[in-house]
Parts: sequence; structure tokens; C-alpha cells
Amino acid sequence: MTQRDMVDTDRRVPRSRRVVDEDRFEDADEPRNDEHKIFGLGIPNADARQPAYGQGVVVSLLVAGAVLLLAIISIGSGDGSDPPVLENTDAMFWAIAAGTLLLAAGGAQFAERTASHAAAAVGQPRPATAMATAWAVPLVSTIAAILLVATFHNRPMLAVGPLIAFFGTAGALLSRDLLDETDEQSTKVASVIHTLVVHGIAFLAFSAVYLNKLDSWISGPLIGAMGAILILETLERGGIAPPQRVFYALIGGWVLAQVTVALNWWPSYGWTGGAVLLVVFYVAAGLLLVRVQKRAVSTRDLIEFGGVGSLFLLLLAILA
Repeated sequence: MTQRDMVDTDRRVPRSRRVVDEDRFEDADEPRNDEHKIFGLGIPNADARQPAYGQGVVVSLLVAGAVLLLAIISIGSGDGSDPPVLENTDAMFWAIAAGTLLLAAGGAQFAERTASHAAAAVGQPRPATAMATAWAVPLVSTIAAILLVATFHNRPMLAVGPLIAFFGTAGALLSRDLLDETDEQSTKVASVIHTLVVHGIAFLAFSAVYLNKLDSWISGPLIGAMGAILILETLERGGIAPPQRVFYALIGGWVLAQVTVALNWWPSYGWTGGAVLLVVFYVAAGLLLVRVQKRAVSTRDLIEFGGVGSLFLLLLAILA
């Protein structure tokens, strides 16, 4: 195995196993009490990491509060403008929305940086191939929350919008940390959490755009950009260098943009379009992740993602 291969696969090896391998020749009589349980998952040196977890919650609450303010501003019957996202919003709304996006992305990255420093302080530095993408899911989840609040501008959005922003930000930060810190037994659980968070936010973000039936020259690049950002985060589990991650993410985003343009010609409304785009995202992100993890996509992988994706698309076409 080459040195590069060893670096690329380092992300996929649980930290607890790496620490054991590195310390196997240390004094066996030295006391070790560095593992605690959080949400039923084994996280080494969890007590030392509490400040980082707390910062993520604080950032999530601040973002949720800003989205609540936007929901209060936009609530009302609207003026009948088309698209719906512009019915009850003005320049002040979008100025606050821009600040909220900066808060979500910058705050999430700051919390991740604190977590990284805390991990290094206890002898568990992040892998060399790690990329600063902690902002990705919080940014897209906040975009989804803002667009949905502006689109519906009703009382339920006073609760739904902030909840989307909070759980999108907090869930993304926690799932990233679990991918790094869990033991081997909990690695699969952490991967499932990360996948659910990313795909849940993808559905809400894509639906928020599709519900407004925006022109293709707006909706295509917007969904393509959000899809590329989420794929960039999905490939966090791939352990590849940043230039390759960006390249694969751009490929996935381009596919989603093309599907969006074609989808705009489909006589369907509501959440169906978001579901179709989610299926395309599932297939694209899944195959790209398999490609970077295994270096090759097998027939079984094609059947798994292509077959499941085709069945869901067929089901959605029938229901629509």
C-alpha cells in the first residue's frame, strides 16, 4: 500500500482503532479512562469535547432564532406575486436572510474548528485529507428554511422554519463529529445519521425551490449548487484529497441541474418534484461515494443504486 493510499483510507478507520494501534507498545499498566457514552455511542475523550458540542448547539439556536424572525416578518396573506417566495418578502427580509446564511456557515465552521483543536489537544488530530466543509449542510438547511418560510408565510412556519434550521445545523455538526470519534461498533450508526441528515436537508432544499416553479435558468443552477455542496459533504467519508472531492461534487451538481431543467417541463406540482430530485441525488451521491471509497463501481453497486432509484422514480411518476 502506498503512502497516499494510507492517508486516503485513514478517514474510514475509526479513531478508537487508530489510537489503539498507535499506543499498542505503551505501558499496559498505565490507566486509561478516555471513553464515555453520548447518545449510546462510544466517543473517546467526550468530556474534553463538551465545549465543542456546546458551541454547535449555540450556533444552531442563533440560526433558528434568526429564521424565526424572518418567519415573523413574512407572515401574512401576501400580495399574490409570482413566485410565492416573493409574495410577502421585501429587501429587509432578504438582507436579514443573507446575514442568517453567513451566521449559519461561519458559525458552523467555527464550531468545527474548535472541535478539531479539542481533538488535537487529546491526541486525536483530524486526518490530513480533511476538508473544511462543516459549513455545507448548515448553509443548505438554512437556505431551505428561509425559502420555505418565505414561500408559505403562515403561522405553522413560525415553528417549522426554525426547527429545520436548528436540526439541520446541529445534526450536521454532530454527525460529522460522530464520523470521526465513534468506535468501530458505532461507525455504521454514525454513517446512517450522517446520511439521513444530508438526504433530509436535500429533500427540503430541492422542494423549496421546486414549489416556486422558478425559471430554469434560476432553479437549475440553484439546485445544482446546493446538490454539489451536499455531495461535497457526503464525500467526507471518502477520504480523498480536496481537489478530487470538488471535482466529483461538481459532476453531481451538474447532473442535478440538468434533471431540474427537464423536470420543469413535467406537469407536476407540490412536493413531488423535490422527491424526484432527492432520488437523483441519492443515486448520484451514492455512486460517487462508492467510487471514491472502492476506486471502482461494481455491478452490484449499479443495481443497488440504479435499481432502487428507478423504482422510486417509477412510483413517483405513477403517483404524480
